[in-house]
Amino acid sequence: MWLCGQGLAGSTVGIVGMGRIGQSVMKRVLPFHVKEVLYFDIFHPIKPAEELGAKYVEFEELIKNSDFVVSMCNLSDETRNLFCQKVFDMMKPTAVFINTSRGGVVNQKDLYDALKRNTIRAAAIDVTIPEPLPRDHELLTLPNLIVTPHVASAETNVRIKMADLTAENILLGVKGRDLKTPVPMPK
Repeated sequence: MWLCGQGLAGSTVGIVGMGRIGQSVMKRVLPFHVKEVLYFDIFHPIKPAEELGAKYVEFEELIKNSDFVVSMCNLSDETRNLFCQKVFDMMKPTAVFINTSRGGVVNQKDLYDALKRNTIRAAAIDVTIPEPLPRDHELLTLPNLIVTPHVASAETNVRIKMADLTAENILLGVKGRDLKTPVPMPK
């Protein structure tokens, strides 16, 4: 139906990257009565997420079974272009893809093709390469894509907390103590 979106109630939400922000997203979708939250993270198990009901699955299973696929992973050699034609082709045709992590985790040409061919229902992205996209970029022509200019954290209190956390981590590092938000290294 025209102007109707996909509802969260009864859906399966798949989160790729269940770090602090992924867990925060999970907590925000639970009140919408989702059927289940699946997650994939190289550092599994993520106990706080599982205590709230999230279920760890392999990446391919998450992609095939999720109504909403939310990318919250770091950009690394392993995740660069992770979301590509092969992955979009595995998604349900009714799936909605959301990326607020890093633009480089998505092959934007493949995302454009998947949306243009209706391989997936829709997408919303807050991060792109480049940022911002040029006004004439092909992604901006799609009616089933929402693009925001990396504003997910553009709120005064969030930015103040980010600055405070950065300063605190610097001081802890200088003192040789454990950081509050270390970047874990894969095993």
